Amino acid sequence: MRKLLLCDDEESLCRGLARLLRSLSFDVVTADGPRGFELVRSGCFDVIITDLRMPGVNGLEIIAEARKHSPNTPIIAMSGSAEIPDAVRAMRAGARDFLIKPFDIAALEEVIFQAIGMDDKTPPPMLDPLQWRDRYAPFLLGEDPAILPVIATLSQVADTNCTVLIQGESGTGKELVARSLVAGSARADQKFVAVNCAAIPSNLVESELFGHVRGAFTGATANRTGRFAQAHKGTIFLDEIGEMEFNVQAKLLRVIQDRQLFPVGQEDPVDIDVRVIAATNRNLLEEVSTGRFRQDLFWRLNVIPIEMPPLRARPLDIPILTEHFLERANKHHSRSVGGFEPGTLQVLRRHNWPGNIRELENLVERLVIVNRSGRIGVSDLPPTLRQEREMTPVPSDLPDLSSAAGSTDLRALLEAVEDRMISEALERTGGNKNKAAELLGLNRTTLVEKLRRKRLTPTMS
Repeated sequence: MRKLLLCDDEESLCRGLARLLRSLSFDVVTADGPRGFELVRSGCFDVIITDLRMPGVNGLEIIAEARKHSPNTPIIAMSGSAEIPDAVRAMRAGARDFLIKPFDIAALEEVIFQAIGMDDKTPPPMLDPLQWRDRYAPFLLGEDPAILPVIATLSQVADTNCTVLIQGESGTGKELVARSLVAGSARADQKFVAVNCAAIPSNLVESELFGHVRGAFTGATANRTGRFAQAHKGTIFLDEIGEMEFNVQAKLLRVIQDRQLFPVGQEDPVDIDVRVIAATNRNLLEEVSTGRFRQDLFWRLNVIPIEMPPLRARPLDIPILTEHFLERANKHHSRSVGGFEPGTLQVLRRHNWPGNIRELENLVERLVIVNRSGRIGVSDLPPTLRQEREMTPVPSDLPDLSSAAGSTDLRALLEAVEDRMISEALERTGGNKNKAAELLGLNRTTLVEKLRRKRLTPTMS
């Protein structure tokens, strides 16, 4: 494994890039300017990547020091400034390449592989789901057992052109999943067109999706390119597909089947090449049974189904998400809130989160704005959350991580937690799978599949 030094004073950027670089089989060491200046003297790195503008010791000093101790080590400089003098000074100091932040991930990979003499056309190694996530979708945060099946599915189907249907409650991150599919596909550099089907007036849906020609109806004073045509060669994301008018569903089905569309008022078809990803917070099978959604369209969309778990089913991810939103809010609002007290995180874990991740993000942002600095305690939370804390005792029988035989394997630990949670839910509901699934925030079919895979047997059916 090649050793790489990454120098940057932005902790969040360091973490994200380090995850990406480790997925490319690099042993990554991260450092700020002063620490990086000390590390380059060892001369033991195969590649050095450094930001130019850092407090204490800047990137030019790191490049100069590296040149003294390991003149043959390739150095890649990066900067948030697009000023030409920065690039010139970096190259004169001895950098091999210069990247302007934010840069394209593919560009970084190409620069690194060229620097170490690897053929960038060599097919990348097969990645496990978490490695895939770190490489293509580091913004899709979470390690809870409830989100791991989603990441596994994404890693398997992202590089295909198959249609995907994402279902889940509002605020669970369905659009992030759609963007993850695009990021890991051959269409990553093409257009991503997001359409909120619930926000389009019913009399304009066809024109919005398929376009129209001049004179097609009153007010059509010019030709209009529809959203499908705009997404040609790329991806279209049909959000809230369950809200689409029934009469338009038949025309959408025809477009997906034939890969042709007819702009309103035009007789000749237009060929399109798009990948379709749809999302809804409704149960489309129930919508089919009530006659509100076409069965043939459902099966055409449901080639690859993805069920996004609600946040209440992902308690292990609440600290991860909270830290992420805290860091972002601090930066956006120029605040310096240091974190959350352990007791506060306990309250957040027990909350039901009807608004899911969106609700958590809004809460963290509000707390950061109001508190400005220090650490957030239980007393800083809204009254409703504090009341929940007083009414809900702290459980004494939380899953015991030590049951994984002291393993440091994250997956083994997460599996142990999931097994314990499922077993306890079944025990509390007398083995009733419907009630246990509701308690866990899962679909019944998801729970049944987990029981089959894990060979867990409820006491009752």
